[in-house]
Amino acid sequence: MISSLIFSAIAMGLLMAFTALEHNYAATSDFALNHADQMRISDYLALDLRRALSVQAARNDTSIYIPNYYDANGNPQTPVLDQNGGVYYGALGSSVKVRYYLSAGTIYRQKDNATPTALATNVQDFIFDVTDAGKVVSTKITFNPTFRSSGRAAGDPSAATAFYNTTLLRNKRTDNQIGIY
Repeated sequence: MISSLIFSAIAMGLLMAFTALEHNYAATSDFALNHADQMRISDYLALDLRRALSVQAARNDTSIYIPNYYDANGNPQTPVLDQNGGVYYGALGSSVKVRYYLSAGTIYRQKDNATPTALATNVQDFIFDVTDAGKVVSTKITFNPTFRSSGRAAGDPSAATAFYNTTLLRNKRTDNQIGIY
C-alpha cells in the first residue's frame, strides 16, 4: 500500500511536469512566431517608409507612395536629376503605391494592384501616426495574446503585446507643402 502511494505521488509529479513542459513549449512557440511577425513587419515598414514620397496614414489602412524604381518589364530605371536637385525614376512624378492594411486579424502589404502579401497574423490593431513636422512616422501594432496564464482575466488588455516602430523619412515629401524631409 505504501509503495502504491509512493508510485502514485511520483506518477502525479511526472504528469504535472509533462503538462507544464507542454504549456511552456506552446507559449514559447507562440512568442517566437509573434516576434518573427513583428520583425518582418518592422523591416518592411522601415524600408518602405525610408523611401516614402508620400504617406497617407489611417488607422488599420495606410498608403505609402515610393519612387517607381522598375519599369513595366521589371528592369531598373536610371535615376534622373530635376532642376532642383531632386532625383526621380521613370516619368517625373510617377510613384508606386504600397498599401498596408489590417483585415481579419492579418496585416497585408499590397504593391499597386498586385496580390497582397500577409506579413503578420493574430493582429488586434494597427496604428500609423505621422508626427514631428512630417519627418517621422510612428507605428503601433498590437498583437492578440496567444497564451494566457491562469492568473489573467479573459478580457485583460494588458495581455496583448504592443510593438512600436519609429522611422525617420529621408525623401522630400510630396504630400507636405512645406517640403520638409
